This record gives sequence, C-alpha cells and structure tokens, in this order.
Amino acid sequence: MKLALPVPGLGSLGRKTKAAVSLYTTDKFLRILALDQEKRPVFEPVEVFWEHEDEKARAKVLSNIVDKNGLKGKEVAACITANEGILKFQKFPVAMSKKDLMEAIDWYIKSETQQIKEDTIYDYYFLEKEPDDRYIKVVITIARKSSVEKLKELLKNAGLQPKIIDYEIVDIINYGLYNKLPPPFAILYVDYYEGILTYYGKTLISYNKIDFNYKQYSETKDPVMLDNFLIEVRNLLVINEISNIYLAGPVIADEVTLENIMMNLPILGILDLEDVSPVFFIPYVLALRGLEE
Repeated sequence: MKLALPVPGLGSLGRKTKAAVSLYTTDKFLRILALDQEKRPVFEPVEVFWEHEDEKARAKVLSNIVDKNGLKGKEVAACITANEGILKFQKFPVAMSKKDLMEAIDWYIKSETQQIKEDTIYDYYFLEKEPDDRYIKVVITIARKSSVEKLKELLKNAGLQPKIIDYEIVDIINYGLYNKLPPPFAILYVDYYEGILTYYGKTLISYNKIDFNYKQYSETKDPVMLDNFLIEVRNLLVINEISNIYLAGPVIADEVTLENIMMNLPILGILDLEDVSPVFFIPYVLALRGLEE
C-alpha cells in the first residue's frame, strides 16, 4: 500500500550514501530519522519534546537539527497524525466501467468532504485485486488542508523539501505490508499520548483511536490508567472480531508495562525495529517508503 498526499522527487544524503530522511511531528514532540540503503540510521535519530514551545521556537529547533546533521535542502517523507485526517475503505462492483467507477469515487469523496467544515486534501488507492473478487476495493485518505500546509511550511522554513506527506494510519498499516504480515492482521500502536488499533484485511480496513496517556502512566504507574486502557482495547477486539494483535510503539521498550500488556491482551508478536528504537516506529516506516520512491 502506497498512500500519500503527494508532493513532488527523494534525493541523497551526502555524495556517496543514498538515504531517506523522515520526520514525524505532533504538537507535543518531533522525531527525525534518516536510513541508508541497508536500513541503518545515518545519524543518531532525534526526538525532541516541544509542547511548551511556540511555532517560531519549534521552527528553530528543527532548523538546528537540520543544520547539525547536514540535511539542508534534502527531501523528506513526513506524515500528519491520525487526528488530522480520516481513512475510508469502500467497495465498488467489479463490473463497473472505469468511467462509472471514477464518478462513484468522486461522488463519495465529495459527500464525505462536504461534511467537513474546512478545506481538505484527499488521495485514494486501489487495493490489489484477487482473482475471485466481486468488488473493486478503494482506500481513501482525507486530510485537513490547513494541517498539510502547516507541516509543509515547517519543513520548508527549516530548509527541507517535502516529498511525501502521508497519513499516520496508513504508515501503521504499511509496516505490516512491508514486513509481509499475513492478512488479516491487526496492529496496536501505543505512543506517548494515544493508542491506535488498526486492522487490515482483504475485505475490510478499520482503525480506532484509544485515549491512553502512556507518558503520564510511565511517570505515575497508576494501575487504573492501564486497566482502563486494557479494558477499552479488549472491547474493541470483541466488537471488531479480532482474535490477536501485533504490538508496536514506544511502549514495547518498557519491560514492566510490556509484560502487563502481554499478560492481558492476545499479543501475536512485537514489532520491534532493527537498529532503531521503537519510539521511531512511524519515522522508520516513512523512511522505508522514501527508500522505495
């Protein structure tokens, strides 16, 4: 799956080492990573917390990182967060003509975007057709235009060139596809301030955002916070008829919390990253995407 809100070129990092630069930013933190062709970090991956900084200070932080690591002028793969967009999965009869299909997709996108009270940007992707498919399967991503423009402006002001602007949900799914997880598969991604449960199957793609402040939990060890999170995940598994999940994100580096989760949820596997901390899960997938472009 290669879904993106496309922006134009991936260059090379330095003269001899072709690499892909990726960046993941929220209102609370920044993560930046570059992988070479062997999928090894070109420099020490950077994570900065900046929730108390204004936009001018954040731009300065990113500019300093760019200058320190010789990234000026490089093309970058980035993404907007799950909260800044939506993903839709639609099926259309395989017998539809191409003209009717495109008109149906356009009509669906218009009906969705009309419900959003602000300008949007969208993209869509056709899933690979199976021999016995009765439907054409389409994944549609819709994002706030203001979020995309704000991200592009941040990158450009720091001397970076935005090549790929993806969507966080797509990046989580893409990890499973890059690593050939057998479909259907479900990934529970737990970051510092939110959890996301994604499901990818041949006839369905879905996701649920889960309110869980893992960063606060890691500081307080309040058992109620973890219990509430586990209860919500279990409920989602039942509702979505998911029997097991893969676990990813910063939480897997916390041995005690990881053990608690493993004991209480049907974890099929842990999605660790070779040569990179699990904190950089999203930038890692973005960098893989960049290496392929």
